[in-house]
Amino acid sequence: MGLPRRDALRILAACMADWWLPRSVYAQKLRAPKKPERRVIVVTFGGGVRYEDTLAPEGWINIPHLTSEIAPQGLVYPNGRHEGLTGHFNSTAALVTGSRQNVDAYGSEAPVTPTIFELFRKEHALPPEEAWLIATNKSFGLMGGSKLRALGDPYSANVVLPKQMLISTIKAAVSTEAGPGVENRQALAERMMLALDEGYEGFGWRVFESGRLLGAEVKASLAKSLLAYFNDPAAPTSGDELTFFMTKEIMNRFAPSLLVVNFWDIDIAHYGAYSLYLEAIRRTDRLVHELWQHAQSLPQYRDRTTLIVVPEMGRDSDIAGNGFANHRSGDESCRRVWLVAVGAGVPRGTGTERPIRTMDVAPTVAQMLGFKMADCEGRPLAELAF
Repeated sequence: MGLPRRDALRILAACMADWWLPRSVYAQKLRAPKKPERRVIVVTFGGGVRYEDTLAPEGWINIPHLTSEIAPQGLVYPNGRHEGLTGHFNSTAALVTGSRQNVDAYGSEAPVTPTIFELFRKEHALPPEEAWLIATNKSFGLMGGSKLRALGDPYSANVVLPKQMLISTIKAAVSTEAGPGVENRQALAERMMLALDEGYEGFGWRVFESGRLLGAEVKASLAKSLLAYFNDPAAPTSGDELTFFMTKEIMNRFAPSLLVVNFWDIDIAHYGAYSLYLEAIRRTDRLVHELWQHAQSLPQYRDRTTLIVVPEMGRDSDIAGNGFANHRSGDESCRRVWLVAVGAGVPRGTGTERPIRTMDVAPTVAQMLGFKMADCEGRPLAELAF
């Protein structure tokens, strides 16, 4: 009970990674087909951010890494737009399908059109370890595949919800360790479950999971990652930092060709504290930069990876009522987004005022990774070299 929050989270995160993620040896056995040389990482600057608080000149102070270190190396689209419902599941589903979605906002329904994960894996005959979705938002359990009969779970991505894995790991540890002190361990479990509960909805509603779960083989030995991560000075102190840790573990073990990473701490804006909202923006900016640095440190990713950073949607304007606290009005501030791309195939130090849509991300990824995505509303971003 006396463990500092950072140390306790470090231990639990490391345990969680080794318990849930497949061993690299096991993954190698499944990789008979030749994987593409190209890698694509899509990061959602999630939770909903206003343009004026980020990419507008007055917002640069909140995203110093993007504006001073990433954007100068890549391509910036300042005039992006999200079309469709302004809820987290539907807006992010539009990013990974290239089409507007209108399904349950709390994640009980999968997208109704094909996702980049399914089409990529099916066309290249690739195992699940080649496509991953790591999401702080726990409503994204069904985001990895559509509800289409010809696709769906057999071709969907591995979906990892780190907060929910943390809860499962804690509960499993407590339930299997009866005897003296079990009450203290249960109390610690409750505290740890609350420690990362920084989202607006809390843990009160159901988490929907796809039919294709990580198998028993993925529950490998805990020791190696536990020891390695315990000595790492970085430890998750927020939901997004936990997501960042899990993303690095997946990259280190499998070097997947397609990764979609959902950061979401920014949604704390619903609590109405502008300072917490800005703090979450700055944290997301830092984590995006650290993720790009990590990709450049790995031979499997260096010089062959394209990073795409894009908000899933904006937030309401001050004239909308509650201002930054919500994203429900559908006004222009709620729909105005931006996109920054960097890495392989991306012109350096450029930008274009041409309007784009978040639905253009999916067909752009399709061209980069060499699979077909004909039936979608979006169009590939012509400025990016393929």
